[in-house]
Amino acid sequence: MSYKNFEYFLIIAEEGSVTKAAQRLYVSQPSLSKYLRNLEETLGVQLFYRDSYPLRLTGAGKLYQEYAKDALMKEKALLQNLDILKNTETGTVSMGITVFRSSAVLPAALPRFKSMYPGIEVKVFEGSHQYMMSLMDHNKVDFCIFHSPNIYQGITFEHILNEKVLFCVRADHPLLKSLELNSDPSVITPISNEDFRAFFNEPFIMLKPGQNIRSSSQGFLDKLGIHPYVVLETSNITTALNSVIAGLGVTFAQESALYTLRGLQSLKSFIVDSPPLEWGVGFAYKSETPPGNLARLLMNCLRSTMLELHQPPGTGGRPLFRHG
Repeated sequence: MSYKNFEYFLIIAEEGSVTKAAQRLYVSQPSLSKYLRNLEETLGVQLFYRDSYPLRLTGAGKLYQEYAKDALMKEKALLQNLDILKNTETGTVSMGITVFRSSAVLPAALPRFKSMYPGIEVKVFEGSHQYMMSLMDHNKVDFCIFHSPNIYQGITFEHILNEKVLFCVRADHPLLKSLELNSDPSVITPISNEDFRAFFNEPFIMLKPGQNIRSSSQGFLDKLGIHPYVVLETSNITTALNSVIAGLGVTFAQESALYTLRGLQSLKSFIVDSPPLEWGVGFAYKSETPPGNLARLLMNCLRSTMLELHQPPGTGGRPLFRHG
């Protein structure tokens, strides 16, 4: 029995008329009558009483009606599931990402991606930009999440968003009051170079050399001719920020690092330099081997997730951060 066999019978039973059923099904009345005769001959029973109008089901007809409804429902479910399997993507995608961004982005992006494409396996390699470049050189990954500009040749960069590099101090730092600077942790405000120089004698917590945040912040300090006392070097931006909250010193951090940080109410962040110190964030891959279809599906999911995360989270409908 096919889908149409069940549907034809059920519509004849609903309409109580072969003529009306034929009109509803857009088939000829003679062909539908022939279908019904053949069905009854195949089953060896009469399905409708012919001496009444509208047509009434016989006992055998009622039994077959229940069977047809159940079979039609199962057949529809089968076809839907086969269609899902036919269109489900399968395979493996490999990507590179820094440790911090991995902790901020992947817990939000991967569950969403796996729900959409359960047949695609995602392999993640975490490390520095130098490590990710090595992975691309050796064709170990389909793409990486990079900062721009970068110094690497033969790499295509697809921009996603701009991210500011912020100067971070404790919200109760005495210099904020003496300089009459806004100390509200929920507002990210610019700080002039002159006011920034007031922090010259503060102990600085810096990311280790070779990391992008260190290169950007060091370039800003060199521009101002400032050579700070570095009390701690770390490769972990969360360690740097928590050290500021603990009162160990001041630091620089990318904007997105603040959105997953606990104790944020104890931290005050400033936009530095003019134009603001910032970098681009996007996808990087070897120009000669662009990402395939499966990689593009993951890239689209990561892009939308990162753009959502970059918007400051709200509290009671109000943004946690405002740029003042």
